[in-house]
Amino acid sequence: MIWPLILQRTVLLKKTIHAPAETVLALLHNPNVLFSLSPVVAKVTPNADSSNSYTFTEALSLAGLFTFQATSQCRMDSFEDGVDCEVVAGFGTKLRVCYRVKPLEAEVAEVSEDSTVKSVFITLPYVLKTFTVAHRSILEALAVRAENTRL
Repeated sequence: MIWPLILQRTVLLKKTIHAPAETVLALLHNPNVLFSLSPVVAKVTPNADSSNSYTFTEALSLAGLFTFQATSQCRMDSFEDGVDCEVVAGFGTKLRVCYRVKPLEAEVAEVSEDSTVKSVFITLPYVLKTFTVAHRSILEALAVRAENTRL
């Protein structure tokens, strides 16, 4: 049996936000806002060839010993109920992140994030941990922003 070089994992996250679904969707549909919610994104540049394609740089830390920057490509597609992001990063890493917003009550929405992470087996533990921590933080920051925003 041959060990696969690229492994795939799924990360599922949910957050209840005390704001209208429309407010949450408006924030998610704005790429500048969405990128700004990440604790690791240091720089974002729209790609000239496409209105929904971006190059972004992350400031990452490895075991707290040193920091480095990683540049990735992202395509974002907005839908009535959320946003899909396709990311191509270094070392063969690919991510598909699907945010969906569901109204629970008039002033309460639930955001679900269904993500697929593909990475070289040796880097997968680091990628998964960094991704999960960052995306939990994104949902927390989205909640704070939405709960303090009125359209």
